[in-house]
Amino acid sequence: MAVPSRTAAYRPRPRRRSRLLLWIVVVCVVAIVAEIGVVTNFFGLEGAFKKGGSSGSSGPNPNPYGELVTSVVGSIVYSGGTDPFPSLAGSELCAGCPVLPKENSNVSPPVAELWVYFNVTFTGSIYTTISNFTLTTSGSNSSLFVLLGVYLYPQYSEAATTVGFTPGQTMGLGIHAMASSIPNDGSTGYALTLHLTSP
Repeated sequence: MAVPSRTAAYRPRPRRRSRLLLWIVVVCVVAIVAEIGVVTNFFGLEGAFKKGGSSGSSGPNPNPYGELVTSVVGSIVYSGGTDPFPSLAGSELCAGCPVLPKENSNVSPPVAELWVYFNVTFTGSIYTTISNFTLTTSGSNSSLFVLLGVYLYPQYSEAATTVGFTPGQTMGLGIHAMASSIPNDGSTGYALTLHLTSP
């Protein structure tokens, strides 16, 4: 009678083979996900945990005292005696003020930036323009905030030097301003004035 040999070739059971295959697949998937995560800065989440949500340059805080912009008002000068832009004659343009300027750390050194959006309605009867945009700041340094440009709705993509209006037209404008370093002004904050002219 023949006795079975104990040295017969080992054949893995189908169950054991499928477990081994499953673990190989899991390891491969984890390796692929990790590689994609490294390439995409962990799916874009890395910047969300950094201050300011930016991976830009680091540097001193441009607004270390948390100073607010309390208001932005318009100041328009006409060459004639009419007032076809009433919203630009001493009115508040910043609906969200007081507002804390946002730190832009994508530049070096970082700056404090401010965007203000508002509508302007022309009440005159013939085509006219507004231009010569400048910005002044309350306090001892009237040029603390620098006007980077006046932009037109809806793109706000290119600064305009002159904006034209037809009779009865309402136009959305945005002003972009920045300050490189905002000093402590106590609890007063800073009021800005947008200066412009119209023929």
